[in-house]
Amino acid sequence: MQLTSKKYFLILCGMMIFSVLIIGLLWMYVSDANQKLDVLDQINSFELDEVLTETSYQSDNDKIKLIAFIFIHCPDGVCPMTLQDFSQLQDQLKEQNKFGQEVELLAITFDPLRDTPEALQEYAQHFNVDSKGWRFLRGSEEVTEQIASDLKFFYAFEDTGEGMHSTTMFLVDQNHQVRSYYSMSSASESMNQEKILRDIDTLIKEKSE
Repeated sequence: MQLTSKKYFLILCGMMIFSVLIIGLLWMYVSDANQKLDVLDQINSFELDEVLTETSYQSDNDKIKLIAFIFIHCPDGVCPMTLQDFSQLQDQLKEQNKFGQEVELLAITFDPLRDTPEALQEYAQHFNVDSKGWRFLRGSEEVTEQIASDLKFFYAFEDTGEGMHSTTMFLVDQNHQVRSYYSMSSASESMNQEKILRDIDTLIKEKSE
């Protein structure tokens, strides 16, 4: 069956559009692969209690960190949804042999009065936490406020005890430099795990250069 000139033209246009899309996707992939992460901020090293292993945690450990501030009494589900996605990140980092060796996940409570070590230990059981590379951290109110201030993370409590907080997570390199920001998970949108893993790869490559 012979193709009319009109059909041939439409097929040719379709092939051209498809080719442009493929080239565009490849360009985006190469661009992301070669992307460098700017230094966005600098924070001080810190020390907190690691409640799962009942040891002292030192941030000055030459590892890349993904930091999320959480509290058990989170009213809108942002904190538990974020930790569910942390569990998936944990599995992916394990598959890539990066978990605990080059990268660690930090969940820092900003409600240490109610989030006791025992309460956090029980809470962590819901998320399949591996303490080799996922830290549940707790400190005094003063130390917690200082770390949050360094990272420009906002939180506050009403007289009723109900808390509110910003929903920013932080990717921090081995030199305590903030290299990227991400949104915590919510009912409308999960965290961008693909971008987080890609950015972690970028920092690991940079570290080895």
